[in-house]
Amino acid sequence: MAAPTAAASLWSRKCDLVYFTFFAIHVPIIFLVDAVPILPSFLQSDLSHTLREFYINTYHDKFFEEPPAPWFHFFIVMELFYHVPLSVWAIGGLKRDDPLVPVHLLIFGLQAFLTSAVCLVEVWSWADRTVAQKQNITMLYGPYVALGAFMALDMFFRLRAKLLAKSKRE
Repeated sequence: MAAPTAAASLWSRKCDLVYFTFFAIHVPIIFLVDAVPILPSFLQSDLSHTLREFYINTYHDKFFEEPPAPWFHFFIVMELFYHVPLSVWAIGGLKRDDPLVPVHLLIFGLQAFLTSAVCLVEVWSWADRTVAQKQNITMLYGPYVALGAFMALDMFFRLRAKLLAKSKRE
């Protein structure tokens, strides 16, 4: 019985390393590309404007070319006020194996999955973009959908295992 538990623990720590890397990369992307138009000017830089312009010219993502739809603007606001603080906390939480990691990352995974999936549904409805352009954008949003779904399932099963083990002890 100890071997599966040790193997599960090793698997969880490997997944945690992937999540740690994601969160470490995710925060700069938010500040350097996604949220640039709604950040105060003192948080904007030439680098952020250059990266955002490169992104727009390369991917032709309408969410960034035009004033965003209100729902997409709200997604950006969620990135600033939910993703950034959670990501900063998660970096430390994953490093110290905080017992609250599964709860927070379950919520984050579900939110990342849903918001990214909604964006992809919208992208594929654009009549003024080629299939190749839509595929390129999908290559950017798709990993957020996949990682969000994987993270949510991983955290669900971690919490389930803890709760079932606790109910068996009682």
